[in-house]
Amino acid sequence: MALPAHITTKNLSGRFTMNKELTPAEPLDKMLGLQGIGWLKRKAIAIGTITLTFKHFKDDAGVEHLDIDNHLTGGIPGSREERTVDGAERKRSDMHFGPQLFYTKRRAPGDKEGLSEFSAKGWTQDTLENGLIETQIRADTKGAGWRELHTWGIQEIDGERRFVRNIDFEGPKKEHIQIVMYFDYLGA
Repeated sequence: MALPAHITTKNLSGRFTMNKELTPAEPLDKMLGLQGIGWLKRKAIAIGTITLTFKHFKDDAGVEHLDIDNHLTGGIPGSREERTVDGAERKRSDMHFGPQLFYTKRRAPGDKEGLSEFSAKGWTQDTLENGLIETQIRADTKGAGWRELHTWGIQEIDGERRFVRNIDFEGPKKEHIQIVMYFDYLGA
């Protein structure tokens, strides 16, 4: 389902599922493999359904947060991401990807400085006015060496507004993969 107009980068609360028809499977599988995810789990992810449940809010101090529950069908345990949107690097550990360092921040309206053309392209006017969400995740394990730079926002695809993640990935041996993940809106 297309995103209603009230869903913007300032209000991503709701449920989303990855659109497998629009999201290319091969680069996603390759990226997961370079992150140490085994073949069997990658195949289960490929045939399963990924659903994200966002709670987007500001705390009592006015600090923006994105809490995301990741659900996977097929018996693969999901994970919870608690992201403070302030640009500070934090540690976390994930049962699938191991120890990680990450940050999440909101770019100033219209700010594309330092972003590749891939990361900066295709966003709706309201995304640029409200600011892209940028997050970087990198392995915090000696020898793993992978990094993902995400830009999140809204794009118009075939006349429909969609939540999109542009992912610029660098693997442990400097492999470079760019993936656009498209999501269908399921409602609140």
